[in-house]
Amino acid sequence: MSRSRHRSAGEDSLELLLDPICNMFGTIMFVALIAALLAMSRSSEVVAEAVSAAERQRRSNFDWLDSRAQELEAMLQSMPSEAEESLDSAAADRVERAIGEIARRERIVSQYDETIASARSDMRQIATRIDPMREEVQRVREALDAAQRAKDRKLRTPLEREVDRFEFTVILWQDRLYAVCDLSSRERDACEWLRTWNPRHVVVNRCSTPVYECSRVRIHIVRSIFLREDSGIPVSDLQSLRSHPEFIALLASLDPREDLIGMVVAPDSFDAFAVVKQVFLSEGFNYSVEPCEQPLPTYKDSWIPGNPRGL
Repeated sequence: MSRSRHRSAGEDSLELLLDPICNMFGTIMFVALIAALLAMSRSSEVVAEAVSAAERQRRSNFDWLDSRAQELEAMLQSMPSEAEESLDSAAADRVERAIGEIARRERIVSQYDETIASARSDMRQIATRIDPMREEVQRVREALDAAQRAKDRKLRTPLEREVDRFEFTVILWQDRLYAVCDLSSRERDACEWLRTWNPRHVVVNRCSTPVYECSRVRIHIVRSIFLREDSGIPVSDLQSLRSHPEFIALLASLDPREDLIGMVVAPDSFDAFAVVKQVFLSEGFNYSVEPCEQPLPTYKDSWIPGNPRGL
């Protein structure tokens, strides 16, 4: 049985409404499609027009630059070249003079450097000579002072007196000081001090005591001493004598409260005697002096009881 036979009036009305709606929707879609096609066609034309305009602008700029370059080239060709050449020559002369002046000043600086180096070397050499020069000046001053004192000293007879001290013998010969004995270590027997030979200044195996009597009731000692030539302490001036290591050791072995310096002076050493005497006096020692008439290097003396006489 067919359904069309049983449709109602409401269903017919709905079908009638759908037909115009579908027709309207189809019309809208067609119009939209036409608009899209027209828009796409218009965009291509706009892009083509823009590219064409840019190309025309590029060609215009290129033509302007080309014409400008031709104008500048023409201006350069029209300018005179002699002034340029003159300017280049003058600049070259100035550069050459500047180079010459730089070379001259470099030579001057080099000469100054050499002069400064030489001056520094001379200053170092002078510095090494300052101390010896000072010592020499000091020796000259001491010699002048000694000469002045000798000049101003009034002539008088030295006063000898007995002193209760041990007489330590030194011999001045050839401007050298010879210490006969070495008292750096003293034995209990004082008589043994007289033959405690100093090996630096005497030949020990050639020194002797031919007579040696030492007791409470009798003292008689005879000594024979042989000096070791050129081995004594050199005597030239006060400063050098005071600073000599052997003389410093000699002073350290003696005591001014117990020892008297007995100086035996050879005829060739009177100047040395003045120096030695002054040094011992400045150290607080008494002294005695005796000229030596014996043929050195052999020296003989004798000892008997009693106190020595000193100045």
